[in-house]
Amino acid sequence: MRADRLLSIMMLLQARRQMTAEELANELEVSKRTIYRDIDALSTAGVPVYANGGPGGGYALLDSYRTTLTGLNENEIQALFMLTIPSPIADLGINQQLKAAILKLTSTITSDYPQHADYLRQRLYLDAASWFQTDEPVPHLKIVQEAAWQDRQLLLSYRRQNGTVSEQTISPYGLVAKASIWYLVAATEHGMRVYRVSRIEAVQLSQKHFTRSQDFDLARFWTDWVTGYRVSLPKYPVTLRIGPDLIPVLPYILGEGIRSLVEQAEPDMEGWRVLNYTFEKIEEAQAYVLGMGASVDVIAPEELRVSVLKLAADVVAHYTR
Repeated sequence: MRADRLLSIMMLLQARRQMTAEELANELEVSKRTIYRDIDALSTAGVPVYANGGPGGGYALLDSYRTTLTGLNENEIQALFMLTIPSPIADLGINQQLKAAILKLTSTITSDYPQHADYLRQRLYLDAASWFQTDEPVPHLKIVQEAAWQDRQLLLSYRRQNGTVSEQTISPYGLVAKASIWYLVAATEHGMRVYRVSRIEAVQLSQKHFTRSQDFDLARFWTDWVTGYRVSLPKYPVTLRIGPDLIPVLPYILGEGIRSLVEQAEPDMEGWRVLNYTFEKIEEAQAYVLGMGASVDVIAPEELRVSVLKLAADVVAHYTR
């Protein structure tokens, strides 16, 4: 809304003392022409904003003009500006609202702290994505969020992991961001379910409201669901004999959790250690074992030894050709 933008311009000029039309336009994500019109509107309304011409010039407020909002100490200011660090919350499209709110809260800060956002941005960055994972497109996230905010049912087309698409009506209870992946927790006729938002093919906001369970706790539900999900994952136990040259780098391959297994395993006369490890499935075990080359022996199961031998032979034959 224009009134909010006008207030944001006042707060920006008060916090930073002077800004060009281009800087204001970039900050508020509007055109410079819009900024010119807004400056005229502020002047007409009696706000003492003036322009400094020439290089290094810009718009500013009279030094005697200040709004009357409660000030904050330096640590509180830094904590507030941490909210503007890139994170999954940006997917919800509330960046500008968040910036405006922080600007209002920090508008009475003295000129000693005008650059807190830039100061923190150069010293702290949040990369929400896991390694080797790209951000997932979530075009329907805002509608899903609106439904959860208003306790309104959703009609959605959902693509399952096997590729099939189902049509269903759900009651969205809440959203969870795990790393950079958004999940929707919803009530269905079959009980509570978890949906990956990126797999929603189409969605329609219903006019029908639902009544959420009073004893439902989103954080507790998610913790319990994650625990159950991990337990339900496929398990493929293997026994491996690891060579001494591979031991130091094994945590970088299989994760830090392997360290305790290595420490518990007694090395033989040649320095090799026998470890019992669990992969999710045989394909994962094959990939890791092949990647370790001649520094690992598969002791069990026999099918893994056979499959690794076949794959290795196929690779040799392929590159021989």
